[in-house]
Amino acid sequence: MSPAPAARSIAVLDGGSFVLPYDFQLVKALAARGWRVAFHGSRTRYNGEFLDAMRSLTGVSVHSAGVSGTVNPRWKGVLAYAALLFGLWRRRRGVDTVNLQFSAWWPLELPFLFALRRRLVFTVHNAVPHGFRGTSHAPTGWIAAMARALVFVSEATRDDFLRRYGERFRDKASVLPHGLLPIAPELGATPYVAGRPVRSLVFWSTVKPYKGVELFAELARSARIRERGLTLQVCGAWAPELKPLRDELLGLGVQVRDGYLDREQLLGLLAEDAVFLLPYRDASQSGALYALLNHGCRFICADAGDLGAFMRRFGLEGLLLRERSADAVADCLDHLEANGTDAADALQRAQDAHAWDRLLKDYP
Repeated sequence: MSPAPAARSIAVLDGGSFVLPYDFQLVKALAARGWRVAFHGSRTRYNGEFLDAMRSLTGVSVHSAGVSGTVNPRWKGVLAYAALLFGLWRRRRGVDTVNLQFSAWWPLELPFLFALRRRLVFTVHNAVPHGFRGTSHAPTGWIAAMARALVFVSEATRDDFLRRYGERFRDKASVLPHGLLPIAPELGATPYVAGRPVRSLVFWSTVKPYKGVELFAELARSARIRERGLTLQVCGAWAPELKPLRDELLGLGVQVRDGYLDREQLLGLLAEDAVFLLPYRDASQSGALYALLNHGCRFICADAGDLGAFMRRFGLEGLLLRERSADAVADCLDHLEANGTDAADALQRAQDAHAWDRLLKDYP
């Protein structure tokens, strides 16, 4: 009898643990398929339960250091990252693939990634860093050029990347769609239920300039929104440069929670009779969307990147903003009120389609 084939092995690298809930779901799904997985990332002030849960998975090892700015000053984070990368280099012979999820500090990474280029797979979450104003980001292009394969989390992200960096990358590009993101590692998906009332409009995520939260000022002044008696909420940690907007929204009666929500606060928010608003001005994809989808939440999206493509793919154009205005939001709410059962059915199909086991079923 011939020996069983050795399990394939992969090192997943997210130096700053920038997408730790995503990392956990990916690692869990790979381990369930029989892969040996070594995760290399940072301890963080938030989401630490995902690292703990990862350690309990069969076939998974976790190597963590204090890279994130939430646990160390920058200079200590750089030293911690150097140690993390050196540890990965020492263990390189035990892995078939090194999967970079997010670049934490490219000047330090590039020599390691170049040396590992024959095993390097680069997952592209965004074609350029958020807030970057140029057409292409040179370090992202360098990493993509040295990688043997590129994996994109949506077709919109892939298309945006190829438009910016060129068709020469197409032959090594593939798409592994973004999967569901429970806000805690042990939670499953919450089924969609039709007929729920709408009592509030909510933005939930980190509040950054590209996310379009200034729309809530117009919503607060809108007669059509006031007639519905809706509570307006913006929940998440605010970028410092947006503090004047935060103060304006508070003055208009918008409920603002500036800071990260803990588990119980977030579970309470996701269980509200709310419609979540993603009014992004510029985004190739949004992790918040896949968290809302996992938790059975209804949402209205701006037509930006994967947000627009997602809504069209599942027949949810009625919940896609025709423009970034209060009237467009009110039109979407009217559509939801008239087509609540159809919308719930479509969102349920979308939730089913984005289960990780289904996404990875036919992926090499």
